[in-house]
Amino acid sequence: MKKNLLKYLIYWTVSIIGLSFLTAFSSSIFAQNSKLIYKLSNNIYLNSDTLNKTLLVYKSSDDISDAYFKSSCNIETKLITKKEDLYLFELTINDPNCTNSNIYLVSKLWILNSTELNLISDYKLYSILLDYSTSELNNSLETLNKNSSKYKIFTDYRDNILNDKYNFSNKKRVYDELIYKWELVQKILNARNTKYLIPVPWYKLPTNLSKIPNAWRPYRAWTTDGIHHSWDIDTPFWQKVVALDDWIIIRIVKNWDKTDLKNIREWENLSIEDKMRNLDILRWNQVWIKTMKWEIVMYAHFDKVVDSLNEWTMIKKWDYIGNIWVTWVPDDNYTDYHLDFSISENPNNLWKAWSYEIVDYMSWPWKFKWKSSQYILAHQNELFESN
Repeated sequence: MKKNLLKYLIYWTVSIIGLSFLTAFSSSIFAQNSKLIYKLSNNIYLNSDTLNKTLLVYKSSDDISDAYFKSSCNIETKLITKKEDLYLFELTINDPNCTNSNIYLVSKLWILNSTELNLISDYKLYSILLDYSTSELNNSLETLNKNSSKYKIFTDYRDNILNDKYNFSNKKRVYDELIYKWELVQKILNARNTKYLIPVPWYKLPTNLSKIPNAWRPYRAWTTDGIHHSWDIDTPFWQKVVALDDWIIIRIVKNWDKTDLKNIREWENLSIEDKMRNLDILRWNQVWIKTMKWEIVMYAHFDKVVDSLNEWTMIKKWDYIGNIWVTWVPDDNYTDYHLDFSISENPNNLWKAWSYEIVDYMSWPWKFKWKSSQYILAHQNELFESN
């Protein structure tokens, strides 16, 4: 288990950054007298102000001082120094949403060389790390500490990378990348010691027994499991809803239409998945998040989801995500305005970690599943900051 997590924490670090020179890719469309012989790191951390760049050394019989890197993303090229037939370039990617890993070195309209980088965004790292338990993250933190301590002596090296001591810069980069991952893990662990916001500002958690998890829903017992998984916070029409935690958006449903109710399956002998998908339709417009606390929060019954929100992006606590509307359930005259939100607990299926599908998340057990109403009312405030 520990090795499995570690694999993804340092995969892009030590295994890729070697001490040997790298031979550049070339073909008939490339100039044959320029080749890439060294890359400080193949990893580009798109959300870092320092690790969003790397150094590359090219060897060329021609003068390529005017060469620059070209990509579909916003990139920057800087010639650091030239020594005989060696050219040291700094490449910076200034686009945190870059997805094109192919980079071309171009001079006078000629493609001199092509290389591929490993683009790593914070959301990619978080989406992996957030599937692991606190104990597993603590173990990885300890291992990252041990690994980074081996390279700490190289952090103050300032010499020129083109001389025979380039290995020092290489090892400093290894250290910096390990520390970057360490800081992300520590941020998650810190967040797990905090409480959730109540997602409707100035409102409190419900105390009505029909508005808390495990309440019976007889009117939909023939299409779902007939159980309420969520909290309902009664509010006026169009009330603003905010993010209750730092999070990754994993799913947005924003084009729900009343005609979607026709897709509900009502015959007997429904499978568990059929019932989950029926419930999903009844939830109307939704936003699903993977929180720092190893859980999934599902918001439902939105009229409007903020247009700027996108799946697989990160936003912060208190960020505005949408407005509340009527649920249309069980009939057209139903005008119960409220936010429906549930918290689902990670079942710690490590064989599924970082590869869950939406139907997997649907099957996660909801918070306080099978607990009595008295127990829930006694303990629900322990999860949330008071308004």
